[in-house]
Amino acid sequence: MKAMVFLDTNILLDLFLERPGFEDAARILQAGEEGRIELYCSFLTMANLAFILRKTVPSARLVPSLWQIRSLMKVLPMDDGQLSEACQIDGRDFEDILQAVCAQKGGCTHIVTRNTADFNYSPLTVCTPEEFLSQINGSA
Repeated sequence: MKAMVFLDTNILLDLFLERPGFEDAARILQAGEEGRIELYCSFLTMANLAFILRKTVPSARLVPSLWQIRSLMKVLPMDDGQLSEACQIDGRDFEDILQAVCAQKGGCTHIVTRNTADFNYSPLTVCTPEEFLSQINGSA
């Protein structure tokens, strides 16, 4: 069974903004393109990306860039039930709680993030990009 990998917003920001970690994010997306894993993000991720990137990416490139990312992964919906569930979880970052609930409801097996501590309540496998790449490269 392929890993069903939920990418936290910070991983996609690494890619778009070419921040440290850019190479690892690109390798994970490449594994998705090759069909070795299935990639997911949330509707909230797309909104967060648009909000953050509008400050640095010209508007003529923003939507096509988001559409390109969307073509590489499935964008999971978020709903009232997920919001209700997230409101019952005690954590320091509500946005990350929403992401974790979305990933779980979407059937994901992993959450890849740079801030693993904010997902310590999640029953999914939570790992950094480096840890995840070690897992998939070790099992290939």
